[in-house]
Amino acid sequence: MFRKKILIIDDNISTLKVVKAILSEEGYTVFTSSNAKDALNIVETEKVNIILLDLKMPDMDGLNLYNKIREMDKKVIVIIMTAYGTIESAVNAMKLGIEDYIQKPLNYEELKITIEKIFEKITLKEELEILKGQIYGDNVFENMIGKSRRMKEIFKRIISIARVDTTVLITGESGTGKEMVAKAIHNLSERKENKMISINLAAIPEGLQESELFGYEKGAFTGAYTKKLGKFEIANNGTIFLDEIGNINFAVQAKLLRVLEDKKIEPLGSNKPKVVNVRIISATNSNLLNEVEKGRFREDLYYRLNVISIELPPLRERKADIPLLSDVFLREFCIKNNIEKKSLSDSAIELLLQYNWPGNIRELKNVIEEAVVISNNDTITVEDLNLNLNKNKKNVFFIDNIEFDNNSSLDDIEKEIIKNALLKTKGNQSKAAKLLKISRKMLLTKIKKYKISEIVPIRTKSKKMD
Repeated sequence: MFRKKILIIDDNISTLKVVKAILSEEGYTVFTSSNAKDALNIVETEKVNIILLDLKMPDMDGLNLYNKIREMDKKVIVIIMTAYGTIESAVNAMKLGIEDYIQKPLNYEELKITIEKIFEKITLKEELEILKGQIYGDNVFENMIGKSRRMKEIFKRIISIARVDTTVLITGESGTGKEMVAKAIHNLSERKENKMISINLAAIPEGLQESELFGYEKGAFTGAYTKKLGKFEIANNGTIFLDEIGNINFAVQAKLLRVLEDKKIEPLGSNKPKVVNVRIISATNSNLLNEVEKGRFREDLYYRLNVISIELPPLRERKADIPLLSDVFLREFCIKNNIEKKSLSDSAIELLLQYNWPGNIRELKNVIEEAVVISNNDTITVEDLNLNLNKNKKNVFFIDNIEFDNNSSLDDIEKEIIKNALLKTKGNQSKAAKLLKISRKMLLTKIKKYKISEIVPIRTKSKKMD
């Protein structure tokens, strides 16, 4: 376990002594500083994890000191303390990347809880990063997991897209990881030192979307008692991620188009446009062209948003990743819940591979988390997996316990049956051919035809698959 180091920066000596005593009692290694110069020396030499920083310092403003700290250590977590809290200073602090904002006089119990939660996140992240590096290696890319051909291609595409500074549209079913792709693009871009702001437009009532995105001035409408910065202004010089872009109010679309064309926003109640420098990444699980045809989405806005696109495959089309993802989630939730390491039984893995995953990665993660909690044994079995197997059964049928719908073609059925045989034999082609009552040569032909080697890991020395 790493040493948990905290630095308290405050010009009030009494505050330093009291907070140090309280946090030291909790088992933390605590450093204190009453001026910027000493604080920066400690940051450079001690590699602290958390900094409690007073916003008002005699020799340097707290936010300026934060910028100096960030230049030296990009990973340290900073919490601002101040008796001079205002909405404006809070927003400025949060947009710089500060973890939290607390006001004096300090509530010590709340402070202890805040610190504890942050260290829990740090510990979990470090343990998972170690596990990912040791176990998953090249299959981890910017916290995304995948070894299937489709995902490897997407990882390469993200690297290419990150090099340019243009708009991106990410498409794919709900739960496929669109926000993670957006974060990866931001983290690999030249804007990575600035913030990425995410906003889910489906979660915001249409009447509030304009004020959320572009902000408003004091007195702009009834109840606007203070000025509020919009997401675009907070994300200035960084990236804004507009999730569920298909849900954007039609009237707001014109303002968004102006941002794309002129890089200007106009807060509600203001007639003075503001210039913003923001990269826009948007995402949708709907067909925006259909919305354009129906007159619900502006065609000019669609083409400005869709300069570069990434389509994420559903989980059912990247089944080689299911055992890998399951293992990652299994370890994550065991660590998170302080539970001894668990594993999946062969039959449980087989069921996960056969299931259609309408909720994609999000659904898989939820299923694994529940299984970890409810399972009383070291091995998670089929009975521990809460899969919605009876959903939409009216138009489905089964062959060899594999589910198909009425739209399945003969090729679809044959492909799934061959895949199932390979899974049952753990990639042994001779055994799979025997199970299917066909020759091994015929099986190799079918594998090549359906590109099953891209989906199911198959142990083979055959050159014919290359």
